[in-house]
Amino acid sequence: MNTKINSDLLNRRGLSAFAAILSLGVLASGASASVVVADYDFSGGSAASGDTDSFTTAGDYIGTVSPNTSTYSGISSGSNNAFFFSFQTEGSLSNAITANDYHSFTLDVETGGATVSLDSLEFDQAFWNTHPTLTFSVSVLSSFDGFATAGDLLGTYTIDGADYDSGSGSDLDVSTTVAQFIDLSGITEFQELSSDVEFRFYFYDTSSATDRTHRIDNVVLTASSVIPEPSSFALVLAFASMGASVFLKRGSRNA
Repeated sequence: MNTKINSDLLNRRGLSAFAAILSLGVLASGASASVVVADYDFSGGSAASGDTDSFTTAGDYIGTVSPNTSTYSGISSGSNNAFFFSFQTEGSLSNAITANDYHSFTLDVETGGATVSLDSLEFDQAFWNTHPTLTFSVSVLSSFDGFATAGDLLGTYTIDGADYDSGSGSDLDVSTTVAQFIDLSGITEFQELSSDVEFRFYFYDTSSATDRTHRIDNVVLTASSVIPEPSSFALVLAFASMGASVFLKRGSRNA
C-alpha cells in the first residue's frame, strides 16, 4: 500500500516537474536567438510581413504616403519590390523628411504584451537606371524622437553612380543592388522594448529624370529575444498542468 502511495506521489511530482519544464521550454522558444519579427519580400506586390512570430505583429509595409501617389511610390507586383521614382524625391534628407518621401512599417509589441530586444534590420537597396554622375540615398529612421532629430538616424546608405560606371559615361540600364545591414543590438532603446516602434526609409537623390527608380527589397527585422507577457506564460503553464492531471487520472484508473 505504501509502495503504491509513494509511486503515485513520485508520478505526480515527476509530471508536475515535466509540466514546468515544458512551459519553460515554450517560453524559451519565444526568447530564442535571431527571431524574425518582420519579413517583407513583396512577392506578387504583397505588403504583408511573412514572419511567423506569434508574440509580435508586423504591420503592412506602407509604400505610399501622401502627398505622393501609388503611381510614383509603392510596391510593384511586376518587379516584386518597393519603389520610389527619383523625380518625385528631394535632394537631401531634411527635405525628404519635410516632403514625406518615405516608406515605413511598424512592429506592434503592445497588443501582445511581449518584451522584445531587437537585433538587426536588413534590406536590399537598389536603383534602376543609375548614372555615373548621380547619387541615390536611403536613410533609415526610427520613431523614438518623431523622425525629426539626428538621434533617429540609424544609417544612411548611398549608391554612387560612379561606382558602377561602364566607362562610356552613359546611363547604366541595370538594377544596381546592395545588401545593407543595421546592427540594433547595441542601441539601448531597442533592448527590452515594450512599446511599438516604426521604421522609415527616406529616399533622396541628385536626379530629376523620370526614368530612374529607387528600390527596396527583402526587408528583415530580427530580435535576439521575444519574451511573452506573464499571462501568456501562465496560460501555457495551466494547459501543461491540465494535461499532466488528465494523465494522472488515467493512470489511477488503470492502477
